[in-house]
Amino acid sequence: MIDARQIQGLAEEFGIDHVRTTTAEPFIDAAARITQQIHAGLYLQSENWYRRDVEDFCNISSVLPNARSIIAACQCYLTDEEINSGTSGNPYGLIARYTWRNHYADLRKRLRKIARVLEKEYGAEYAVYSNGKIAEKPIAQRSGIGYFGKNSIIINQELGSWIVLGEIVTNLEIIPDSPVTTDCGECTKCIDACPTHAIIEPYIIDRRLCIQALTNWYGVLPDDIARVWGNRLYGCIDCQDVCPANSVVKPVQPRTNIGYVGPSISLLEILAMEEAEYRMKYAHNQITAEWIRFKAIQRNAIVALGNIRDPATLPMLQKLTKDHDTVIAQSAKWAISCF
Repeated sequence: MIDARQIQGLAEEFGIDHVRTTTAEPFIDAAARITQQIHAGLYLQSENWYRRDVEDFCNISSVLPNARSIIAACQCYLTDEEINSGTSGNPYGLIARYTWRNHYADLRKRLRKIARVLEKEYGAEYAVYSNGKIAEKPIAQRSGIGYFGKNSIIINQELGSWIVLGEIVTNLEIIPDSPVTTDCGECTKCIDACPTHAIIEPYIIDRRLCIQALTNWYGVLPDDIARVWGNRLYGCIDCQDVCPANSVVKPVQPRTNIGYVGPSISLLEILAMEEAEYRMKYAHNQITAEWIRFKAIQRNAIVALGNIRDPATLPMLQKLTKDHDTVIAQSAKWAISCF
């Protein structure tokens, strides 16, 4: 059995913030919880949970039949970069902090370096993921990488929830770590701060109300959600911004420029773009992932303009009211009504 201290040493060598190890047993409770929430209709119909095999998602042997251990990892994405809100006549829309760069791709690269060492020294078989097709949050919880916040995001004791998660699934037997015993206690700041009240109870999110989820969904936003949308172009981190565990985390220097997008993007630029240009300019970032419709990003930009109410953007909005796409046209009419 391999000592986890060797894994820790490799993580330090390859610049990974934290690694822990757990067994590859199925995550039965997680599968039951996800299935219950699907049946309760708490996911958007466009999300792939209605097509995904939840049992496979929570069963590590689905990706490596002879898996015995999981090396769980996390990487901090909190940086000290300034946010550009644009200028009068050229307002910018916010990008959620976790996707200013593709930290998932960066963490996968670092984990593959560990995996190749284990392959060379022990003949390991492995599969590497970050933002992948296995139950990352339950893995992080069981390994001790962190604990579930009431916003259903993993919180690391040193880095808060400013982390992306990743894993090496392997056939090697590695001494497992234990889960942490910390939790959020009586704190409900994330629940109270959610602008759409999407955290309907601790640890349960109604994704039909969650702005983070809705930035990927395509349709006309309900008026009550559109009015609290603010100037977001992609994602929402309000529940993280108020978390006490995050307030003490110190920003770090950016460690990768893979898929760099930055903190904000010109909304008029997004609306003037063709899809091919958008996907080329912001390649290798989550905002151009194949499951995210470009029209949804443009819809987000229109709603943001409605909340910003910059008169210089009215000509663009008026033009879009005549768009052949009814979602774009109706969203533009809503935005104009905000002025």
